[in-house]
Amino acid sequence: MRISRNCWTVVMTAGLLAASLCSPLRGQQSPPSDKLFVAPYTGWPEGIYLNSPETKVRAVTVPAIGGRIVNYGINGENILYEPPSARGKTLAAFKDFWAGGYQCDVGPEIRGIPPHDLIWKGPWQWKATGSYSMDLESQIDPGLGVRLRKKIVFDSDNGELGIDQILENNTNRETRFCLWDRTLCRNGGIAFFPLNPRSRFPAKWSMRRAVDGKYVYDGAKPSVEQARIMDGVLFTETRGLATKIGADSDAGWIAYVRADLLFVKYFPYESKGDYTDGGNSVELYFDEAVVELEPLSPEIVLSPGQKRSFPEKWSLIYLEKDVNTMEEARKLVKQIPPSPFHR
Repeated sequence: MRISRNCWTVVMTAGLLAASLCSPLRGQQSPPSDKLFVAPYTGWPEGIYLNSPETKVRAVTVPAIGGRIVNYGINGENILYEPPSARGKTLAAFKDFWAGGYQCDVGPEIRGIPPHDLIWKGPWQWKATGSYSMDLESQIDPGLGVRLRKKIVFDSDNGELGIDQILENNTNRETRFCLWDRTLCRNGGIAFFPLNPRSRFPAKWSMRRAVDGKYVYDGAKPSVEQARIMDGVLFTETRGLATKIGADSDAGWIAYVRADLLFVKYFPYESKGDYTDGGNSVELYFDEAVVELEPLSPEIVLSPGQKRSFPEKWSLIYLEKDVNTMEEARKLVKQIPPSPFHR
């Protein structure tokens, strides 16, 4: 595995992304470079590119569909899932389309939050805040009365991403939601995350089931053929029919390895946090097409005008050989450093 000395540099300070301010870019065209530039991307006229010549890592964000990251890859190989049917589509022209990639959502899912497409895949505003950083913000959803913001910083030395996801209450009443990272990846790999030795679940992990038309999480007798626990880590082959599992993991990371790419997502865990999506701090969904990595924040209670953030750090590592089995994935665990958000 090729991991440089500074590959795990933390790009956040006290949970907030460090970025120096500069003049905004909104549609300005620039030639490809190792810095932030704007160019068309698969049918959308405005993609925001961040490149690392040193590691050949690229990240592309499209403001027109929720300010989502649609590409994060090495040497042109994208770890994220991009549905071909979505290319170039926008909410203004197509009400029903699957955008793919990474987006931060408002949860918890089991509560049945009303649709909020304006945040989920509507147009977001953005501005550059440095050579390798940007701020993005959604419109205020008229139903929920909240806005989402993102601060993204790219480390050009190693291709790591720092993402701060911010929920803002724009109503005149108290709001209660969690932030729900939904990162869709190409399926066929192996996902894994550590289990909490002091878990609230008897099985130390849970499985989503439908009961009387509602989702619940079974943490007593979860049963998934593709899942296996080794050394306190839950490994799952991402194949087969639609399945969703979760855990109250306190490690603060989830990883996904597909062939020769290892994708690690770090996030903070609060031991006293109120995790209202079945008690899970991290969830994993997969079906015959996609894999969805889902870190969750605790329930966030906001008074009018208040904001709260949920930061993450992403790393994408090129491996020396393909990983195809759980035993091979097991060997990667010791090479993943602890979460930078642990105090």
